Amino acid sequence: MHISVTKYGGDTEELLTVEIASDLTIRDLKLVIASESDFGIEANQMHLYHDGKLLNDEGQTLEQTNLRDYDLVTCQRILSNDDLNPRGAVGGSRPMLDPRIPQQLFNELRSNPSALQRLRQSDPQLAEAVQRNDMRAFMQVLVSRMTSQRGQRQHPSELDLLDPNIQRRIEEHINMENMNDNMEHAYEHAPEFFGNVVMLYINCKINGHSVKAFVDSGAQMTIMSKACAERCGIMRLVDTRFHGIAKGVGTQKILGRIHLAQLEVEKQYFATSLSVLEDQSMDMLIGLDMLRRHRCVIDLEKNVLRIEDSVETSFLPESELPTHARLTGNTPDAETDNRSNPLLQSGTESYERRRTSNRADNQYQSTTATPSPFPEKSITEITKKGFTREQAIEELKLANGDIMKALVSLMAKSLAKPKRQN
Repeated sequence: MHISVTKYGGDTEELLTVEIASDLTIRDLKLVIASESDFGIEANQMHLYHDGKLLNDEGQTLEQTNLRDYDLVTCQRILSNDDLNPRGAVGGSRPMLDPRIPQQLFNELRSNPSALQRLRQSDPQLAEAVQRNDMRAFMQVLVSRMTSQRGQRQHPSELDLLDPNIQRRIEEHINMENMNDNMEHAYEHAPEFFGNVVMLYINCKINGHSVKAFVDSGAQMTIMSKACAERCGIMRLVDTRFHGIAKGVGTQKILGRIHLAQLEVEKQYFATSLSVLEDQSMDMLIGLDMLRRHRCVIDLEKNVLRIEDSVETSFLPESELPTHARLTGNTPDAETDNRSNPLLQSGTESYERRRTSNRADNQYQSTTATPSPFPEKSITEITKKGFTREQAIEELKLANGDIMKALVSLMAKSLAKPKRQN
């Protein structure tokens, strides 16, 4: 016959199947288990249980104990007096009740009325099963208690990995790790990507009046603000029949169109048409219609705009840009510019984000140094990159002390990448 044997009382349950004749005794079964298993229990230190009952008569044959083919037998080590009592316990003190050895626990509770009384106060259902001498009910209650405790202690990583919520959280974690790795790689090998780009402006004249024009190949048409048109004295030429709404990043009202105007660049004159917008902070924008008509080339290597292969004009440095277009502008006007513009690139939009970031930095810098739960070395590593102490502490809190994650997060917040608008 075959007997399945499990070791009960370890961190994991091991199952062993032994083949033995039915006319052999319990003593013989213990010897077979000790020799064939890895339980580490000698035959003379072994208790065997079947259906919750101790097989204590070693002279009985397997047939006499009513064991059938492939029945399950639980193997447990016999406890010494040291195992039955807690450390430092004296005679008459409460025995240590090990829930991993249910038969031993059951017997101890039955033989110790004081322990049973204490159990009745904490778990009446379990105590009632002991009092009725019902080992099966005792096992059922005990297993349900242990299962409940394991479920409460279960770590998220031990949950069902096929659960959709767990899968989604794993996916989010993987995506975040990939993004962080990508940003760290870019920061190491291409730090220039984290900088800001000065927009392309040129000096020109309209009707003899100097204008700083923004060159934008992504804008469909050339536009001018109403204020600039009045300053140049050409509002009288606006054909209001061509009014409308310009859509892009927000919407703006088109007052009309100037069908023909003279654009002077480097003392050369070029014909252009202008759409006049009612509320536009930028004086003038040279769009794709003008660039295509005059076969313009934006030469970033030489930093010039070439018009009809006859005129070259340099793009303006940041110091000569209009206030609203300067990345380092700190004037009051710079805080109120860059209203929504349907035809512009997000150069002004980028500037607004930059201004917001600068104001936040100033608020950080105006506060006094605060105590930090993180090592000064970690804070210094971040402040060496140009960030303030307060920013370093705040990001380290969010990153649970991870210097690299905090640094990458700060770099991402300082990044103001322009978006193109068609």
